Amino acid sequence: MTTSNHRSLAEHFGWKFHPFADTWSMEQPFCSQRDRRIADQGMQLLQHGKSFALTGPSGSGKSTLVQHLLANLDTNYYHGLHIHYGGLQRTALLKTVGEQLGVETNTRTVPLLIKLQKHISTMVTGKHPVHPVILVDDAQLLERESFMDLCSLIVCPPKKTTAASLIVVGDDMLAKQMALALMTPIRTRLTVNFRIEPLSEKETEQFISFRLGCAEAPEDLFEPDALALVTAHCHGNRREIMNLGTLLLSEAFYRNEKVVSAELFTDCDLIA
Repeated sequence: MTTSNHRSLAEHFGWKFHPFADTWSMEQPFCSQRDRRIADQGMQLLQHGKSFALTGPSGSGKSTLVQHLLANLDTNYYHGLHIHYGGLQRTALLKTVGEQLGVETNTRTVPLLIKLQKHISTMVTGKHPVHPVILVDDAQLLERESFMDLCSLIVCPPKKTTAASLIVVGDDMLAKQMALALMTPIRTRLTVNFRIEPLSEKETEQFISFRLGCAEAPEDLFEPDALALVTAHCHGNRREIMNLGTLLLSEAFYRNEKVVSAELFTDCDLIA
């Protein structure tokens, strides 16, 4: 067994980008048929001022899907806010919203929540109205009071209409939280809870092929038997596919092999 320390992985495998690296982004992410359906319906809901939740297992592609949705909003009519971590304390959450809206958050003359409500009302009632869309990731970590604050921001009292849309994204714990009676005031403000599912075996193969194509990597980087083993091992979890793919390519590079074979997969003692 020899290593190729004098060459980079890109030179060894002949790709432009590492197909499973997190250091580059694609203009269009991989979307399963269910992903496209959720994205299309989510966009329609936002066009009507609606709010919704997106839940599913960790690593199933929720964040990627909603970030893609946010990136495709027409900035002439929408202002997207992305709060990456729902575990912020109540005040920190409001400050994050304010900073992304360009609101001064350090003044004490007016409570920040009231200030944000007025600012959003101005945005939607001005000469060129803009509809804020607030996306909160890891929303299962939100305090109930923070949920209530967010819900208060999506209402426009002067017009008696919706002032903003809210997208909350979280794991299965969020879905369980939303089912609780004390969350009824929040749940009723959400039109639907979309649930994202792990990829099927066929979709897993399509996902890997898609990543290879975007990275300009050889199409036969994974032998068919190795691809079947990866599919069975990861159970459709995109994050696990990305991580396992990275490990297997690193192992192939270490062994000075050009492709990932079934033998390499079964011999790799680093796979749990």
